[in-house]
Amino acid sequence: MNEMKKGVHMMRKLWVAFFASLVLAMPSWVSARSHAGGGADVHLPVGHMWKHEGLDEQKWMEMVQKYTPEQEEEWKKVLDERNALRQQLNDENVKQAIKEKCKKMKKEREAALDRLIDQLANKKITKEQFKQELKQLHKKKRWMTKEEKQQLHQLHEQTRQAMENNDQEAMKKLLPQWLEHMKKKNERLAKWLQEVKQG
Repeated sequence: MNEMKKGVHMMRKLWVAFFASLVLAMPSWVSARSHAGGGADVHLPVGHMWKHEGLDEQKWMEMVQKYTPEQEEEWKKVLDERNALRQQLNDENVKQAIKEKCKKMKKEREAALDRLIDQLANKKITKEQFKQELKQLHKKKRWMTKEEKQQLHQLHEQTRQAMENNDQEAMKKLLPQWLEHMKKKNERLAKWLQEVKQG
């Protein structure tokens, strides 16, 4: 039984460490703002995209005007929506609501984990069931699914290669994919903000 308590204690420490890293990472995207740059070339060093969590609005629009000008209005709309959502994130009341929501989510996850550990300790569930339930618990707190992360990584890589090689055909195909990605991200953020505001 002592081993079980050590395991439970270790698992709780892991959860707390994971949640702390999540909370510490949050301000980077919560307070992200577009970086205004002056007249930079469309073909930027590849690291720029990842360093700043994506290109700033001016760079996106330069690429859109060059490769997919027919989508310019749609891009403007999506980027304006992104800016509006980011402004909401900077509101002090929203920041406080986010803190409260994070605390509530943490307590709910800890309670769910405690229930799982108790069920395992009391032999109400098997180790395999415990692992499955734990996976489900992890899935609930993810911003993106594993598949979405892989698709985004692939999109980043394809865009990096197209930018390095000045591949216009590839860029014409990739920019609409980025537009769809940004639309989904805006929808997800808007939904999340709505949930935060409702408490």
